[in-house]
Amino acid sequence: MTRPIAVVPARDEAARLPAALAALRRSGLAAIVVANGCTDATAEVARAHGATVIETPALPGGVGAARRIGLAAAMAARPDWLMTTDADCVLAPGAAEAVALGLARADAVFGRVEPDPDEFAALPEAVRVHGALEDRRDALRAALAARRASLPWNPAPCHDQSPGALIAWRPGAYAATGGIAPMPCHEDRRMAAALVATGARVARPWDAVVHASCRLTGRAPGGMADTIAARTAMDLRAETAALATEVRALARDLSNPNLRTGETHVPAPVQASV
Repeated sequence: MTRPIAVVPARDEAARLPAALAALRRSGLAAIVVANGCTDATAEVARAHGATVIETPALPGGVGAARRIGLAAAMAARPDWLMTTDADCVLAPGAAEAVALGLARADAVFGRVEPDPDEFAALPEAVRVHGALEDRRDALRAALAARRASLPWNPAPCHDQSPGALIAWRPGAYAATGGIAPMPCHEDRRMAAALVATGARVARPWDAVVHASCRLTGRAPGGMADTIAARTAMDLRAETAALATEVRALARDLSNPNLRTGETHVPAPVQASV
């Protein structure tokens, strides 16, 4: 067995990759970068920062195909555990430890995405308010789920996200799913369903966090960048009002003394999601 390995799919990410790799290195993870159809210095930058690099032409299956290739290489190295993240994401301090603790109880772990604080602060106020409400809603939903049906392998505080920006597995659990689907988007949702189908125990610890860029032009269709770009161009007032109503209703549910009791903690997010 070897130390944990993180797989990072990358397309023209020479500018952002150093921060991502530095965070992985500080956390004790080896890195495999899959340079997918790059036209910049992504591969050279990755090697300079100590990563193993797999260079490919532009893959029809996009980010899912790149993750799949990198994870196959990681599995061949027989790591203690393996994970994937994104080239524009920085693993937060303590996140690797939260993942390792989660995998001591569970078969797979999904992390949580927070926007880069400085880039988030530069977004329009309406987008920031909407994102803050989404984060509060997600925290309340997770707290309610844990209170109603606490699971020993997914104790509170936990969340309900399933992002490709941070997924980790025990090697056997990854193999049992058949691997990441080679598709240009929503490969994370497909993996979440595959884990359920195999009966895997899945943990979502609140402290397993990556900080993602708030750029408006991303690499994967339908990803976070597309969502932010769309929100900056639209009138969010109606959606934000509906979110605020939902948050109030969830808070009332959580305060209901007749709800099944248990260890319940609603963490205050470090930064809002978008």
